[in-house]
Amino acid sequence: MYTGPGYGSEVSQSNYLNESSYNFTNVKKQAFTILYIFMMVFISISILLYISQVLNINQSSSKLLQLEERLETIKSKNERLEVELASKTSLAEVEKIAKTELNMIEADKKETLVYNNQIKKEEKFMADLPKEKFFLAQIYDKIIREVTTVQAESLE
Repeated sequence: MYTGPGYGSEVSQSNYLNESSYNFTNVKKQAFTILYIFMMVFISISILLYISQVLNINQSSSKLLQLEERLETIKSKNERLEVELASKTSLAEVEKIAKTELNMIEADKKETLVYNNQIKKEEKFMADLPKEKFFLAQIYDKIIREVTTVQAESLE
C-alpha cells in the first residue's frame, strides 16, 4: 500500500475533518442566511400585495365617486322632468292647448250624465197599502238622487 506524504497521514485526515464545510458554525450561518433570504422575500411580497390592494381601493373609490356624481346629475334631471311633466299635464295647460292649437271652445250648456249600473228591481210591497201613502218617500228619493249627482268641471 502506498504510504506517501499526504495520503495516509493523520495530519491530512484531521485537516479534512476540520474543513469549514463541516464546521457547525458555518451550517448555522448558512441556515440563518437562508432564513434571512426567505424572510426578505416574504416581506417584499407582502409589501407588494399591500401596495396593490391600496391601489385597487383607490381606483374603486374613484369609480364610486364618479358613479355618485352621475347619480346626482340623473336625479336632478329626473326632478326637472317631473316638474316639466306636471306643468304640461296641468288642467290649465291642457285647456290652453285645447283653445289655442285645437280651436276648441267651451260649451254654453253643460250636461251631467250619471251612469247607474244597478239593475232596477220591481218594487214589491208586502202589505196592500196604496201608493199615495209613499208619496213623501218618493219625493225624498228624488231629492237624494239630485243631491248625489255630481257635475264635473275644471278646478280654477
